[in-house]
Amino acid sequence: MSKEQNACYDWVLIPQSSEQNNIHEIASNLNLPSKIVEILFNRGYRTAVAITNFLNPSLTNLHPPSLIKDIVKAQERIFRAINSNEPILICGDYDVDGITGTSLLLRILRALGAKVSFYIPHRIKEGYGLSETAVLYAQTHGFRLIITVDCGTTDFNEIELANKLGIDVIVCDHHEPKDYLPNAYAVLNPKRHDNYYPFAELSGVGVAFKLASALVDELNDDYLKELLLENLDLVALGTIADIAPLVDENRIFAKYGLKQLRETKNCGLKALLKATGLRKEHYTPYDISFIIAPPLNASGRLTDAEKAVRLLSTADEEEAQIIAQQLNKENSLRQQIETKILDEALKEIERLKLNENKIIVLANRNWHEGVVGIVASRIVEYYYRPVILLTIKPDYAKGSGRSIHGFNIYQAVDFCKDYLLDYGGHKYACGVALPVENIDKFNKKINDYACENLPPELLRRRLYIDAQLSFSEITPQFIKLIQQFEPFGEDNPKILFLTPGLEVVGYPRVVGKNHLKFKVREHKTYVLEAIAFGRSSEILNLKTGKEDHVDLVYNFDEDMYTGTAKLLLVVKDLRIR
Repeated sequence: MSKEQNACYDWVLIPQSSEQNNIHEIASNLNLPSKIVEILFNRGYRTAVAITNFLNPSLTNLHPPSLIKDIVKAQERIFRAINSNEPILICGDYDVDGITGTSLLLRILRALGAKVSFYIPHRIKEGYGLSETAVLYAQTHGFRLIITVDCGTTDFNEIELANKLGIDVIVCDHHEPKDYLPNAYAVLNPKRHDNYYPFAELSGVGVAFKLASALVDELNDDYLKELLLENLDLVALGTIADIAPLVDENRIFAKYGLKQLRETKNCGLKALLKATGLRKEHYTPYDISFIIAPPLNASGRLTDAEKAVRLLSTADEEEAQIIAQQLNKENSLRQQIETKILDEALKEIERLKLNENKIIVLANRNWHEGVVGIVASRIVEYYYRPVILLTIKPDYAKGSGRSIHGFNIYQAVDFCKDYLLDYGGHKYACGVALPVENIDKFNKKINDYACENLPPELLRRRLYIDAQLSFSEITPQFIKLIQQFEPFGEDNPKILFLTPGLEVVGYPRVVGKNHLKFKVREHKTYVLEAIAFGRSSEILNLKTGKEDHVDLVYNFDEDMYTGTAKLLLVVKDLRIR
């Protein structure tokens, strides 16, 4: 059992809103249960229009791309290149967000008749962002226009080099800008400080989609509009894999993109789904995060991500199948490397008692820099505190960090910038490079920052419970409305309910390796089945036929093992009285 599964949670029942009259009025007008409206109120949806739009995401609610600063300028420059047969080079990042954004623009620009190619930097040889090597590659191969995807906002020197060489750069990015912007031809970034775009949390592929939308809208061609929508599967893939908040436009992208994935026309995605053994009627963010995205990420972590872009942009089914198998093998190797680094890191953390720090900073000369970010995520789950893992190179150290809910790790790293050679990222993830001799100073300063800005309560695992629920309230309409909250993800977590004082009935049993399945009854009337993953040891503590015995925090799922859908309580935590 993992430490995360065995963790002790603080239960936090979100208090009732003070606007009960308003809630009941909206519930009545929309013919919704008041409990559903109150949950939405607590999540920030406090008008009938906002609630309706949330429950029924629509492509018509996407914001006009023209609202993004510099997008008209970028659009005009791209059309000028297309009309003059001028070659365009897309320079994307090597993670899934960059890979999908690059593939999306390749597919759309090719359909527009552009002469377009792509360049993905090698993670170890070049590092993150628009590299000098990429700019020189563009010059050597006759490109006079570069479009970055998921990078570029902080690549000041490289963009200046491009300018000197007569190459225009359109930055298409979503990362936090520094105090000033690069001197690019256009900078498309919803986070730029002078931007008035209504939604700042687009992923890199989301910004690429906005650029593609602007180009397609200008031509007003039905075929191109349909083609753009067909590529929403790529947008959902990059958005979810980058842990972008699934609210506003990202929620719409995820909802429609997951639906498109089911009937994808992208032969690369088809091949990848086949290679991973994932063919189903209903895809979820979990499928993307843990099954589809890892093979794509593995290429950028271990070798280079060029083949992943070829997979998602090819029309050759045979090529797609070959690449998908290669990526699957690389992902298996990545898993082996990850397991080894994780084991070494956990032992070192315990030996040095680094888990007593608010932020864990650990460096090693033998760790693969392409894997330390994902290992950092695993250690965050284990100790529930921000983690930065570094690979020590001959002249400097380089690594990645991951954070916990409520703590902006980018701001913490920015506080320590005097000790860094380079850094970037967003609130939940960062990348850093620094001189080896600065590691201890950096560790001290970032933990000093955490002492002031990371309160102890954030370091406790909390279950934020949306509402207390009686089994009598669980109706088919109620379950259908809960399903309309999907897709769940960052900033739109699964709804958690609390039902106290339940009686265990029947015979609890262990299923799978260490999961606990049992039935509970409320008021001697309503009986439902529950499963608690990783909690098989609790079977000895459950006493059947004892009233007021167990409190459950749970969400809903369907149990398909019997061949027919049956409502199942998925237990997040339980307390036995």
